[in-house]
Amino acid sequence: MGTVVGDTYIRLLCPYDSVSRIAARTGFGEFLEATVAATREEFSVARALQGTGLGPGGAVVDQLRRNAASLERQLVEPELARYRQQATDQFDIVLEYAVSDRPIDEFESELLASDSYVDAIAPATTTKTYDAIVADILDRNRRLGDGIEPIVDRPEDDFWAAARSVFSRSEALELVEEAFPFTGPISRHREAFVFEVRIDPSDIVGGILGAGLPTVSLEYTDEVIRATRRAERRIITETKGEVRDRFEASSVGRGL
Repeated sequence: MGTVVGDTYIRLLCPYDSVSRIAARTGFGEFLEATVAATREEFSVARALQGTGLGPGGAVVDQLRRNAASLERQLVEPELARYRQQATDQFDIVLEYAVSDRPIDEFESELLASDSYVDAIAPATTTKTYDAIVADILDRNRRLGDGIEPIVDRPEDDFWAAARSVFSRSEALELVEEAFPFTGPISRHREAFVFEVRIDPSDIVGGILGAGLPTVSLEYTDEVIRATRRAERRIITETKGEVRDRFEASSVGRGL
């Protein structure tokens, strides 16, 4: 993970932050960018259209399938941009938790306001299930905050330098395995989530043909879960590989 450009950018945004918090932001930011890129690669518009219930030979589905690239630009890219911003905002709250003595519950309203899954909770979800989802979200952020706290306390402004100064290789691998996964809530409570968007085919297809097609509701929950879980597994594996490489290089450099 390179940090020079990232650190310069973050310093301009956060001139009063400690260098250690900048290192934590840089590390998380690069993990987030890799996750967003992997999710975009994994997400299939064709699979999302299979779950519309509009019929495999329907005129709307046929036209949307033929214009999958345009649909991806108008559906996938805005959603990933929104996820990126929400995850960044939420991580800032996690950093505040990490440097405070307050329990994670005191950050609940702020964390939920920046959580990408909350808006997708179905209105009919029971209070019991909703409370379980909230508990999952809080626990995930608590584990992340507790995991990065040693890095936030370090003076280094480079993420990997800070990580190597406080973790052994096995501890760093455990941090990745325990604190980095993000799909727990939607995996454990699949029935409580609905990812749906209203599409005006004229925005996708264009022309007279597009104008003659009705607005449709596209529900793509299954594809979101499939794509994000595959992206999560892939990036966790890649990050663990980078941990091994970084810590091995550090040991060799010290002559260990």
